[in-house]
Formats: sequence, structure tokens, C-alpha cells
Amino acid sequence: MPGPLGDATRQRLTDAAATRLADDGYEVSHPETRAEPPAVATRSEGEASLAVEPLTPDDATATVIGSRLAHAIDRDRRVCFVVEDDATAETVRSLLADPPLLVAERDGRRTFHAGPDRIPVAGGGYACVRFEGLGEPTFAWRETDTPAGPVPAGAGVDAAAVDEAGRPAVPRLVCEVDGRVVAVLAGVESLREPPAEAFPYAYSRHPDDKRFRVRRGADGAVVESASGFAPMKSAGYVPIPMPIVPEHVLGPAYGPDRGVGSGGGREGDGEDGAGPGLDDAWELIRVDAVDPA
Repeated sequence: MPGPLGDATRQRLTDAAATRLADDGYEVSHPETRAEPPAVATRSEGEASLAVEPLTPDDATATVIGSRLAHAIDRDRRVCFVVEDDATAETVRSLLADPPLLVAERDGRRTFHAGPDRIPVAGGGYACVRFEGLGEPTFAWRETDTPAGPVPAGAGVDAAAVDEAGRPAVPRLVCEVDGRVVAVLAGVESLREPPAEAFPYAYSRHPDDKRFRVRRGADGAVVESASGFAPMKSAGYVPIPMPIVPEHVLGPAYGPDRGVGSGGGREGDGEDGAGPGLDDAWELIRVDAVDPA
């Protein structure tokens, strides 16, 4: 919910939460910088502060929630998400339920949400794919055990190692576009700077004429030159979004080796929330919607 209407809703949610927290004995401050949450609540020495984070329905995404959790964790805070409707509350619960910040997890293999960031490739530029369909492509990232043979890997990643069961020790990370596999990497750590040949294409801006050059991943040959990002997309070349990997967003403690907790976050109404790896990292307050005067 961009614009003044969304800002007004966030302010209303912040004010309602601040009042409730103050009634519960918290001291509430309001940082004057947008680099901080709109309110921070502290109750006693030794108890983690609460970062008050209002969420409109449009804010309740894996990208926004993961970013705000990461910001709070980095500052040794917990997060108090504030919403005003049941649907948004359920979305937050779903995103933070087991598996937290994941689409799904089965047999130790995860399916990820697609994020807003691009994927930088070795040698410069960003991964992209050619898409000729109508509308916007749907990207999906998932871990799997196949193919078992050599696959592109980032620096320091052993793509050949197997575990005791013969499965790849490093899961294969598969990127699909509308159900079609377009790239395979050796695990999520290979996302940090994957080889360009792992993807169909990569694009970069030339330092001299500032035009975008699209190169084929297999051999580096230039297949398209465009005056800007929009013309490049019009020619069918779309950036591949970086998946949201919990341990990359929140830190190693929230990766696949996380310990199983007692059920995670708690809500202002007493219901349980997050799954393993996010124990006590967040809570949720549901406030009644109030029409602006």
C-alpha cells in the first residue's frame, strides 16, 4: 500500500501498538530516522527491546518480513508485528510457520520464495533469462538431489561430495521459470557469485556507451544490445530474482541445521506462531481498524 494512504495506516497501527505496549509497562520511543522502526519498546534491563513493525496487507510478504526480522536480530531486538485484519495476521503466521520464510521443506530439501534482488555472476553482470510469454514470468527456486553429476558451483563449494546415503552433500539448487528448469547450481552458497555459465544469459551495462549488453552464459557471446533496462525487457530478457534463503537473510543460526525449538514466536492474543529457528524472535498484535476522522 504505497503512498500517503499506506503511510497513514502504518502510523495508525504504530500508535495503537505503542499505546497497548505502554499500558503493559513498556517505555516506547519513536526514532526519528527511517533506518529504524517507527517505534521501539523497552520494559526492563536485560529484556530484549521490541521493534514495532506495522504491516499493511501489501507489506505482508516474505521480503518485507524477512528484512524487518533481520534488522531486529542484528540489533538484538525482537519484532512486534502489528496488523489490523485477520487475513494479514494469517499471512504473517503462514510466512513464519514451520518452515519459516520458506514455501515448503521436505526431506531436508527446501523450496524458496523469490526475492527482489538480482543475482551477480562471476566476471560482472547479472543473471537473466529470455521470456517470450505474456505477462510476467513466475520464478521458483527449490533444492533437490538431481542431477547427481557435476553442476556449476561457486568458489569453495564441493559439488561432487556425497553423504552416507549417496545423496549429494550439497543439494542441487534448481531455478524454474513457469515450470521449466533454466539453471542448476551446487547449493545456496553458490548464489554468492555463481559462474555465468550456470545461467542462460547475463546482462551488464557497458562503461563506455552505457548500453546493456546481454551475453549468452554458455560462451559469453553478445546476443542483445539495449539502450536501457526497459528496452532489454521488451526484447524478452528478464533478470532472474535471487531466492530468499533464511540463513542468508537472518544469519547462519536460521539455516537448515537450526535446532528445533518449542514452537517459536508468541502472539499478543496468546496463539503460537513461528516454527523452529525463530523462537521468541517475534510476536504479533492485532488491532481493530479505525476509520480516519
